[in-house]
Amino acid sequence: MIRTAAALFTISISCTAYAQVPIAVQDAGSKEGVPYAHLAWHALNSTAKGVEVAGPDGKMVVPIDEAAVKNGVAIRVDFIGYTPLTDTLYTLAARSFVLELAKPLDLEDVVVTGQYRPTTADKAVQRMRVIGAERIQRMAAQNLGDVMAQELNMRMTQDNVLGSSLSMRGLGGENVKILMDGVPVIGRQDGNIDLAQIDLSGIERIEVLEGPLSVNYGTNALAGTINLITRKNTGNTSSLKAIAYAEQIGRLNLSVAAGQHFGKSDLLLTVGRNFFGGWGPDQGSTYDFSRNAADSTRYQPWKPREQYFGRLNYRYTLNDRWNLNFKSEFMQDRITDRGLPRAPYNESAFDAEYLTQRLDNALFTKGDLGKGRTINGLIAHDRYQRTRSMWLRDLTNMQTREVPGEADDSRFTLTNIRATYSSANDSVRLNYEVGADLNLETAAGERIADGTDQQIGDYAAFASAQWHPAQWLIIRPGVRYAYNTQYDAPLVPSLDARLQLNTTLTLRASYAEGFRSPSLKELYLYFVDVNHDIHGNPDLTAETSNNYSLSLSYRKALDKGVLRGEIAGFHDRIHNLITLAEEGATLYGYINVGEYRTLGGSFSLGWEGGHWSIGAGAALTGRYDTVGVRTGAATYEFAPEVNLNATRSWRKQGWSITAFAKYQGEQQNYIHLDDGSLSRGHIASYVMADASVAKQLCNEHLTVSLGCKNIGNITDLNATLGNGGAHSGPSAGSVPLATGRTFFLQLVLNLRGKIKQAKP
Repeated sequence: MIRTAAALFTISISCTAYAQVPIAVQDAGSKEGVPYAHLAWHALNSTAKGVEVAGPDGKMVVPIDEAAVKNGVAIRVDFIGYTPLTDTLYTLAARSFVLELAKPLDLEDVVVTGQYRPTTADKAVQRMRVIGAERIQRMAAQNLGDVMAQELNMRMTQDNVLGSSLSMRGLGGENVKILMDGVPVIGRQDGNIDLAQIDLSGIERIEVLEGPLSVNYGTNALAGTINLITRKNTGNTSSLKAIAYAEQIGRLNLSVAAGQHFGKSDLLLTVGRNFFGGWGPDQGSTYDFSRNAADSTRYQPWKPREQYFGRLNYRYTLNDRWNLNFKSEFMQDRITDRGLPRAPYNESAFDAEYLTQRLDNALFTKGDLGKGRTINGLIAHDRYQRTRSMWLRDLTNMQTREVPGEADDSRFTLTNIRATYSSANDSVRLNYEVGADLNLETAAGERIADGTDQQIGDYAAFASAQWHPAQWLIIRPGVRYAYNTQYDAPLVPSLDARLQLNTTLTLRASYAEGFRSPSLKELYLYFVDVNHDIHGNPDLTAETSNNYSLSLSYRKALDKGVLRGEIAGFHDRIHNLITLAEEGATLYGYINVGEYRTLGGSFSLGWEGGHWSIGAGAALTGRYDTVGVRTGAATYEFAPEVNLNATRSWRKQGWSITAFAKYQGEQQNYIHLDDGSLSRGHIASYVMADASVAKQLCNEHLTVSLGCKNIGNITDLNATLGNGGAHSGPSAGSVPLATGRTFFLQLVLNLRGKIKQAKP
């Protein structure tokens, strides 16, 4: 009896402190329970918080402190496919909530690239996809190349000095426009941007638009446009986010991002350091800190690399209609190339250092004039400098002596002024946008046209209209006229159409012409070191193109999740394609290939449920060119791709498991033979797979991730090289791709200040 009374007394005390609040979640249409619905709650006067998951019948109980509920407990009820519902509990009484099925556009991410105003990816006329910060974190991606490597219709290539580059829809990186908040990124070394130099710290999302966007962004936008959107809003509170990332082969990255809201201002600062100690096949499974800098192990095919970066974002909201934003970014990238000891005595070696510095400043303004009318403007000035130093090192005493004639200091600048005026009123049938885009690029350095400074200007005006002849149809014609200081630029038209066939099917079609003038580097670059010999070509002809795209997307919200699917096709015809042809193992030159065509399609299917997110896709890209016709190759040579990604989450326990995999089929490349003729080679196929597990700790403030990248241990790919003669033909060789299998640990600390909420 005494024990029973004591137990009842203990239970009564516990019940006075805590209560199980019954919650039922129902579907608005069927009035049935929503299986596995989620409810997140937090007390307004304390740090108490939690996440509850309903059972198959849509019912759950929420443990709430009696004292806390008197001051209010904020809740959010949601599930995939439904519109989230928020409320505040002030009593312990049972509650019932009804969720409405979300409209298709409610499930899509907001996009701004090429749009009259911020809209959803589903509502955009062009085919777009968004890679959010959550997906980037699940991938443990450190730079833009890590993310793009897993996307369909994209292929990564690697140079251990010039960095990683990207091709899209069968077109090289020089035809891919990369933007940072709408400002072009400069610094192409071999016609490509080094994606390893674009860190993802502070990136809110990545917007990818496949196909030409030449009307909006001009040159380099034939294959597609990638726009990285930085975080600009603190959410009316303060925040601190720190990320530490380490791999056992000697990679250690650290970044910190802090934000503060005060008055009408938001201030965000991001700083970080990325370190990579270099890698070679002879290296063990872990990084060797005792490597001798004076013996044969000093040489590493993957060069040691160290980066420092910082970004300042300041946003001032004048009123409900106008805001100003200033952004300043700095990046320094240092690559150290330690040479092999020289024969016969191995007492000296040639060493080199490549120092890249990038400084970007931009001022943005946005004004809402009412009735859907908007003004957007930006002024940006970007500076890019790459310095190469080479010296002969005495390995007996480690003293150095500069090598005459090998120093190089190449400097590039871009001044971009852009302004648009748009009218996007849902109540009218015809909306429009007009704008101006002014670009001035300069190049200077000893390796630029024998030391002579060069510049090229591109001054353009563009306009487009969105016509709604019916509620289910949008037709968007556009045109761009540009004055180029070195080439006669043609009038560039485009035509896009979007048909909403029903609530689940959307058909998109587009046609566009493109124009790309050779860059200053393609015209005048002279880049020579022990690993490269790249020559510009001042006689290059500008590229023109005709591009066609067609896609059908499907999205349906079901009881337990959202089903997505898409079928897409494209055809590109490039005239006078400019490419970097391989004349030897290290010798490259820019040439016009002639007629170049790509033809391809893709299919993707995805499912997002309460605990699962699964996506799979396949693509086939065919390439045709005059070189293939001359060498007797088939009209088109096709390369397949297949990708797969899956995430399983246990939200209540804070666990998640993620896996990514991509098969990349055999790829063609161009090779330059000793007799001056151009031929075609191939790069072998491969599979790149990653997997990781993550756990949230400390009330979701800390996320710990453990994973393995490059599970298949891929390093170099077999390839044909252009060092054969006219009769011997191309020879076999290899090209680098990755550093083999690596294991990583990532820690993400995310702290946010409290948001005051008024009691109703």
